[in-house]
Amino acid sequence: MRNHIENITSILRQRKYLAISTITFAVFIGIINYFNNLEQQLGNLGNFAYLQLATDVVLAAMFAIFVGLFIFRYDTAKQLSEKKGLVGGSLGVLVFGCAACNITLAGYFGLAGILSTFPFYGYELKVVALGILLISITKISRLTCRVEL
Repeated sequence: MRNHIENITSILRQRKYLAISTITFAVFIGIINYFNNLEQQLGNLGNFAYLQLATDVVLAAMFAIFVGLFIFRYDTAKQLSEKKGLVGGSLGVLVFGCAACNITLAGYFGLAGILSTFPFYGYELKVVALGILLISITKISRLTCRVEL
């Protein structure tokens, strides 16, 4: 585990990958801020809305780390087939990670009612997304070579 953290920090110390991660985090937070209305969520969910918001921020941070590591790996390996992984990972986080996004996207597909059947209104999907991102970050940090500064 320590080796993974060292790999992640050594990659994110480089300006390019830190900038990519920071921009990704800012965009994700912007999406969350645009689609979520905390006052309305507090009225509907009570204090559980704060847990939802905190989970969204953690998802945004983990996704930003994932994107920075993925771009580093792509730059070092130059494998075109991995573009599918970035697109799939992005869509997966938006659909599973962002409550407003998954409800909106589910509405476009006529599936919004399915989310209301979950006991925690789709929060379970966020927990799954956190687990998937953690596994992805662990795997991609293992695959990247250690960067010497």
